[in-house]
Amino acid sequence: MRNIQKWKKTLAIGAVMAMTVASLAACSSQSKPNAPSSGSAPASSAAAAAGGQTVSYRLGDIVNPEQTNNFNPFLKTGNYAPLFDYIYNSLYYFNPVKGELIPRLAADAGTWSGDGKSFTVKLNSQAKWQDGEAFTANDVVYTFQALKEHAALDYYRLWGDNRLKDVKAAGDDTVTFELSAPFPSLPNYLSTVYIVPEHLFSKENPETFLNKNPIGTGAFVFQSINESAIILKANADYFGGAPKIGELVIQRFKDSPGLTLALQKGEIQGSTGTLAMPSLPKLLENKDNKLQQYPGLSTYAVIINNDKPGLKDPIVRKAIQLAIDKKELVEKGEMGAATIGNPGFLSQGFGDLVDQTLLDNPDYQTNIDKANELLTGAGYKKNGKGVYEKDGVELSFVYYTAANAPAQNKEAAMITDWLSKVGIGTTIKMATWPELTSIAVAGNYDLIQNGITVPPDPQAALEVFHSKMTAPIGQNTPGLNWMRFRDDQIDAWLDQASTASAADRAGLYKQIQDRIAELAPVAVLYTSGKAPYSETKFTGYDTTVPATSALSLSQVTPK
Repeated sequence: MRNIQKWKKTLAIGAVMAMTVASLAACSSQSKPNAPSSGSAPASSAAAAAGGQTVSYRLGDIVNPEQTNNFNPFLKTGNYAPLFDYIYNSLYYFNPVKGELIPRLAADAGTWSGDGKSFTVKLNSQAKWQDGEAFTANDVVYTFQALKEHAALDYYRLWGDNRLKDVKAAGDDTVTFELSAPFPSLPNYLSTVYIVPEHLFSKENPETFLNKNPIGTGAFVFQSINESAIILKANADYFGGAPKIGELVIQRFKDSPGLTLALQKGEIQGSTGTLAMPSLPKLLENKDNKLQQYPGLSTYAVIINNDKPGLKDPIVRKAIQLAIDKKELVEKGEMGAATIGNPGFLSQGFGDLVDQTLLDNPDYQTNIDKANELLTGAGYKKNGKGVYEKDGVELSFVYYTAANAPAQNKEAAMITDWLSKVGIGTTIKMATWPELTSIAVAGNYDLIQNGITVPPDPQAALEVFHSKMTAPIGQNTPGLNWMRFRDDQIDAWLDQASTASAADRAGLYKQIQDRIAELAPVAVLYTSGKAPYSETKFTGYDTTVPATSALSLSQVTPK
């Protein structure tokens, strides 16, 4: 039985719905090139059916060729990140369904020192590496020291000012995190770091290591990859108990409609979230097919490059914000299968810490007339093309959206049409999802319609907007501040909140959200979290966590 620690009571407790009515219909389904295979993948025996054949669970997703360049969990590009959940573990797993931390390589919730400047973690003595080597405190120390020595890998600035000062082992089974100042968010941040084996990674440069044969402590062991699938086998020595399925096949698809059709036909049993929502009514005609929904950590937005001419002006960004009808976008683009976004960015999954007043504030509701008034009042005048300009700068921008993603494309058409009504011109360009991220990280864009997935902590989520998380155009950002947004007041409040009491932090977070809404560095659209799965061939899904997560799939059994 899992040991669960509910430290984040301010996070919303999400309802999990097994949808059996056709009430949802079109979502922002990912779509990436590569063809699915209907053939069977190579078998690996670990758990076998009565006839002696390996029990194979097929999980569908869209995995681009550029996402198979490495299997290094330190890296944010060149890999298929969902894979790491099945092979590796962090000290703690953040469960988005219930807003809680679940110890994985940690044995318990950890212990804080009286001054809040030291956090000690007892390690899970049952865990070991999949190559048979012992898992020890040295692996944890190595992992975090690698982040210190290779700052480019420290995406959330764990080694930044007033955070980690040192990480020390006390024997083989205990690690102490020493801090420069109290940092109560630390356990949540620890859930973002997969622990890697020192005996393998210490021989390589973690910034360039491709890790083509990943070895973790997780429920499933990497076997092989081909154009059709990624094949994993059950880890018979998994500390959570050997999975009941012999192998996990991650089937690679070209697009979300193909994946959804395969789920409908029973060729796959689930996905990590990718689904063509227009096909949902047909999918749910089979009572065994379910859609689990829960608070998401991904916020979809029109990401605005705050360093580009025209977009540097908060009045222009505010006009973009006012032009977009988020309610209509969710109803017609997402068919209700998403939550309208908070103008202050913080996801509804963070519960009481969200400034709910922003959601109904008339200053942030769709208003085409007000957007035009703001622009004309700031000195912008429409040219012969009906596009505003000022001081020789025309408000005409390239608008990136995902290729082969019907719902995203529909939403892009809606949004750019609204922008035209406030005198902002756009030229739509398509790119794959990995390409969109690379473009955003480097800053080579004007506007991008994409998702920003934040760590499971409100401090980390809001630090997306800290100036330390960005970089000039042409340089990769060290964090998620792809907007190139900088504001001294927000920086100061975030620095203060990092070490503040819970009550003071709540107040500071609301101030930060209000200022984000006011300055509009992004135009927030909606948030979403989901996991489609089928009970036709398998049972025993654990829906207290995402149904197709490693924690759940390690428990499913064939019918």
